[in-house]
Amino acid sequence: MKSALRIGEWIQLVFIGLLGLGAWFRPLEAGRRKHVTLLALAATAAIAAARFSGRWMSPLSSSVVRDWIPAATMLVPYWQVGQFFTASNPALEARLAHFDSAFFRRVGIEPARAKISVAAATYLQLAYLMDYPLVPLALVVLYTIRLRSKVDFYWLVVLVATYVCFGLTLFIRALPPRMLPGYEKFQVPSTRIGALNRVLLDRFSIQAITCPSAHVASSLAAALVLLRLEPWAGAIFLCLALSIAAATIIGGYHYVADVLSAMGIALIVFAMTSCIYALNRL
Repeated sequence: MKSALRIGEWIQLVFIGLLGLGAWFRPLEAGRRKHVTLLALAATAAIAAARFSGRWMSPLSSSVVRDWIPAATMLVPYWQVGQFFTASNPALEARLAHFDSAFFRRVGIEPARAKISVAAATYLQLAYLMDYPLVPLALVVLYTIRLRSKVDFYWLVVLVATYVCFGLTLFIRALPPRMLPGYEKFQVPSTRIGALNRVLLDRFSIQAITCPSAHVASSLAAALVLLRLEPWAGAIFLCLALSIAAATIIGGYHYVADVLSAMGIALIVFAMTSCIYALNRL
């Protein structure tokens, strides 16, 4: 049925609903519990409105709305997860920092002595900023290259990869490396784009990392889908995704382990969903 729930809608309703219910089984303050629940209700209402939008708009318009509703509600679980974060785990942060140190030694990099030009810093900060519009931009590309029929597959890969990271964040509580005293940071020159990134993080982030990095997982997942469907577009998005991965490390937004694990999750989810999707098409 054309009006049946799509795979992206199912994924979001289940994950958002589980977080909403989970808030009532965790020792959270009443305000936090209420916040998680209200977010779940608001997202559910938005998805339901899109689901039944065909009753007051044309079938084509309704279908387009449903293509885009996952983009509008994609970050709701992120803010829900943030309400579960009450304190970081210093022992875990120390282990993540130790892994980074060992990784940098293995590849022959000394972050504090690495020379990063203003141009390179600007590019990396811009790459990190690009993660926010990258997922909807990939959807625009699908429309542009007349592969709108692949939107459900796109959301299957992107949402599963992203939400696996959000789910694991409930159990991996850590502050970003840039906020840890004693962490050996890259000396990144100040730029206006870097300042903008910090403002956005200060005002809209949950003040903790998603571990694994949802930034990296979502951008790489989007790139892998495009790479399969339209290689030239996928290659561009893959370069952007890899730049985002590098920017998260060099900018101190995430640990190396966050980035590597997020890349692994995106690759595994893409491979598994591709196989399942192909079998269902037989």
